[in-house]
Amino acid sequence: MKSSVSGSTRFDAYPWYVCFVMMLTYAFNYMDRALLSTVVGPIELEFGISDTTFGLLQGAAFGVFYCLFLFPLARLADRGNRRNLLMIAALVWCSATVFCGLARTVPELFAARIMTAVGEAIVFPCAVSILSDYFEPRRRVRAISIYSIGAYFGAALALGGGGFLLKLLGTTVVSLPALGELTPWRVVFVVVGGLGYTLIPLLLFVKEPMRRNDSGEVAGAPYTSQQVWEVFKRQRYAIGAAIIGFGSMSVAGQTIQSWAPTLFVRTHDWAPGNAAIWLGVLTLAMGPIGAISGGLMNDAIARRGAKDAKFVVGGWAAAISVLASVALTLQWAGVALVGAALLNFLIGSGFSLCQAALAELVPNRMRAQTTALYSLTTMLFASTVGPLMIGVLNDHVFMDPSKIALSMRIVLPVSFAIATLALLGGRGMFRRALPQATARTA
Repeated sequence: MKSSVSGSTRFDAYPWYVCFVMMLTYAFNYMDRALLSTVVGPIELEFGISDTTFGLLQGAAFGVFYCLFLFPLARLADRGNRRNLLMIAALVWCSATVFCGLARTVPELFAARIMTAVGEAIVFPCAVSILSDYFEPRRRVRAISIYSIGAYFGAALALGGGGFLLKLLGTTVVSLPALGELTPWRVVFVVVGGLGYTLIPLLLFVKEPMRRNDSGEVAGAPYTSQQVWEVFKRQRYAIGAAIIGFGSMSVAGQTIQSWAPTLFVRTHDWAPGNAAIWLGVLTLAMGPIGAISGGLMNDAIARRGAKDAKFVVGGWAAAISVLASVALTLQWAGVALVGAALLNFLIGSGFSLCQAALAELVPNRMRAQTTALYSLTTMLFASTVGPLMIGVLNDHVFMDPSKIALSMRIVLPVSFAIATLALLGGRGMFRRALPQATARTA
C-alpha cells in the first residue's frame, strides 16, 4: 500500500494503526453518547420525568450544544493539530460520562449531557480529516469503513455492556470510594466513562499527518472564511444531496438507537436488560458487516466506471430500509429483531460512503469543516425530528407510551424515504461536481 504520509510504495502498517485508534476513539465516543438509551426506565422513575423530557435529554440537550461547538472546533481542526484536539476531547467527554452517573438533579443531568456534547463535537471531523491524509482516495472508503465500525462497537457496548451490567447488578446499590452509594444505572455511567480514559495513551502514539491534496501535493495554507464559503457555494448541490441523503439515514439510525430498547420493553414485554443485550448483539454483528460490505460494493461498482457509486449504494440501502423499519415496529418480536438486524446492516453500509464522498468534493483544508457541516445538519434533525419526535408522538398525539411502535412507524419510514430521493436523485449532481473538485486540488 502507498502511504499518503511517507510516500512509500511498500505496505505500511502504521496508517492502519492510526485507523484502529480512530475506530476505538469513535467507539468510546459513541458508547458514551448512546448509553442513555439503556437506562430510560430507571432514570424516568428516579427523577419522575416524562418521555418528552427524556427525549429532550437524549436529543436537544446533547444536539444543541454539539451543534454550537461543532463548526468552530472543526475550523480549528483544519488549521491546528488534530491529534492533540482528540486527546483533549477524550478527557472532556469521558469525565462528563462519569458526571452523568453522579448527577443528583435533573439540571445536573442536563449539564453533564451538555458537557458530553462539547467533548464529542470535535471527534468526527478530526478523525475523518486525519484518515483522509493517511489514505489516498482509492483506499479511503475502506479505511473510513473500518473507522465507522467504531459506531457499532460503541452502540453495541452501550446496549449490550450496559444491559449486562444492569442485569448483573439487579437492584443492588453499590458503594464506591469517594463516590458514595450508587444505584445500578449510575454505576454503568461511572464504569463506562472511566474506561474511556484508556484512549489517552493510545492517542499519544498517533502522529499528526502531513496535509496533502488528493493529487499528492502538500496542501496550502488554511482557507479563509470567505474561501470556505465560496467552495460550499460552488458545490452546494452535490454537498447538499450527500448531506440530506446520508444525514436522513443517520437521523433514523439515531432514533432507532435511542428508542429501540424501549420499543421491545413496551411492545414485547421484554426486561430492559434483555432488550439491551439482544439489540447490542445485533448491532455488534450486523453493523460492522454492513460497513465493510458497503465499501466493497462501492469499490465493485466504481471499478466499472460509475463515478456515483457511493450514491447508488447509499440510495438503495435507504430504499430497502423503508421496508425494514416497518418490520421493526410489527407486533411479532422475531420479525422486529430481523428488522433491527437488517437496519443495522443497511445504515452501516452508507456511513463511510458519505465521508468519502464529501472528502472528494472539497480541498484538504476544508475536510473537517465539511464533515462538521454534515454532523451539524444531522444533529439538528436528530434533535428535532428524531428522538424528540418519538417522545412527542407518544405523549401528545397517541397519549399512550405503549404506542411507541406507531410513533416509530411514522418517523423512520419518512426519514428513509427522504434519504432515497436525495441520494438516487442526486447522482447527476455528484458526477458533475467531481471534475470541479479535481481541478481545484490538482
